[in-house]
Amino acid sequence: MKYKSNTNVKIKLELAIYFNDKLLALKIILYKYNGILQRASEAKERTEAAQTEEQTALSTYEDYIYEYTSEIEVEQVTDTNPGALEGSGTENEPYVINSIEDLVFFAHDVTNENTYEGEYVSLGLSLDFNSTKSYVDAYRTDYGTYGYDGELKTLLTAGEGFKPIGTIYDKDISTNYFKGIFNGNFNTIYNLYQYIENSEYVTIAGLFSTNGGTIENLIVENANITSITNDMHIILGILVGRNSGKIMQCGASGSASLTDNGVKSIYYGGLVGQSMGTIENCVSNAKLEISSNKNSTVSIGGISGNCTGEYIKNCYNLGTINFFLNTDIRILVGGITGNISNRRLENSYNSGIINLYVDSKPTNSIEVGNIVGAGSSGSEIENCFNVGAININNATENNQYSVGNIVGNIEGSMSNCYNIGKLNTENITLQNIGQIAGNAYNSTLDNCLGITSENFVVIGSQHSTTTINNVKLVEKSEIPDILSILGNEFKEDTNKINNGYPLLSWQ
Repeated sequence: MKYKSNTNVKIKLELAIYFNDKLLALKIILYKYNGILQRASEAKERTEAAQTEEQTALSTYEDYIYEYTSEIEVEQVTDTNPGALEGSGTENEPYVINSIEDLVFFAHDVTNENTYEGEYVSLGLSLDFNSTKSYVDAYRTDYGTYGYDGELKTLLTAGEGFKPIGTIYDKDISTNYFKGIFNGNFNTIYNLYQYIENSEYVTIAGLFSTNGGTIENLIVENANITSITNDMHIILGILVGRNSGKIMQCGASGSASLTDNGVKSIYYGGLVGQSMGTIENCVSNAKLEISSNKNSTVSIGGISGNCTGEYIKNCYNLGTINFFLNTDIRILVGGITGNISNRRLENSYNSGIINLYVDSKPTNSIEVGNIVGAGSSGSEIENCFNVGAININNATENNQYSVGNIVGNIEGSMSNCYNIGKLNTENITLQNIGQIAGNAYNSTLDNCLGITSENFVVIGSQHSTTTINNVKLVEKSEIPDILSILGNEFKEDTNKINNGYPLLSWQ
């Protein structure tokens, strides 16, 4: 019997061998490809690791340069439990902030409803946001809970920066804010950085957004705060945005700038944005720069943008205010406060400069003073002096200006004040411009002195309802000899720290 070959089986066998060969080849190709992928993955990991290492090295190098070149000296923190405050919150054993991590936790804790009411918090040492010495781990990435998703120091010194102590966005003026007693122990927080943009609510910013307790013995130095806004309210001070408590023996320096593209209202201050409480024995050396491009109401002050609280007392401003006006708005600008309403300002002085750049013909009022922009009804200004200048550029002649070296517009009382600062404007025929007051309406003014060497009168415009007593210009050489007129809150400048002109008794 002959064998009959099965062609189909042969073909199937050949195909199987063929496909097996191809499968083997495919496996070899995939193996090689997987090897390439593995090597590529390893190379990527090495590259990423190298980049991370390079970034860390660069950051370390930048930190080294900063530590070597900076004039700021802070201790290396030794906080053994960062992000948790030591102490029990009593007066004898306050909660203590010992690192930037502690400060971040504290801010988050207040914002999330722990107001520390009736409790004591203390700053254990000076802290610098820019220095790795102030962190336990400057590049930790486990603080997402507190709103910092990434390297902590990087996020605190760039982008939006430090999130204030307390709620920043206020819909109903019912924020979570600090209500305890905060003692800085005369330590300093250096290089606070914040960047603020639009919000549909009131925005409150600064180291503390709002204070309803007591903040004392605290300095914020070399701050850098920037805000760019559209159609919103903003309340901003380097130390505190809104104060409804007490601030004592505190200081602020650095810069705060605002570009206003349609803000509904602005309260901007070197120390405090809006004060509804008390400010005492404080100083500001902050540079405030405002560029206003659309209609809004602006109140700016070297110490406090606005004061409707009990009083401002024993304070002084060294900082400069630059205001660029490109639209028709009402502005209130003061070396101490832009506006004080039915409250008291006493025993304070200004040596800062106000520069006003006007690029339009205003129909709303512009009230500018080296001490107070506007002293509204019932306000009291007493025992103050000014040595700083007001410079007005491109001012058009109209009666909307009220400019004075002490107060722009006053509707209350003013006593025992003097001015030796200059008032410079391209248009000296402006109405309502004077050394003591630009405009005085329904007011009482006693013992206020300006200098005859300047171009301007003592009071620019005086309503018939205003009463004045011993308000005059004297020769500059006479001012050191007028202590008997100014009263007991002034003293002789025996050490020539004010060029021989009278000092306040606390200086």
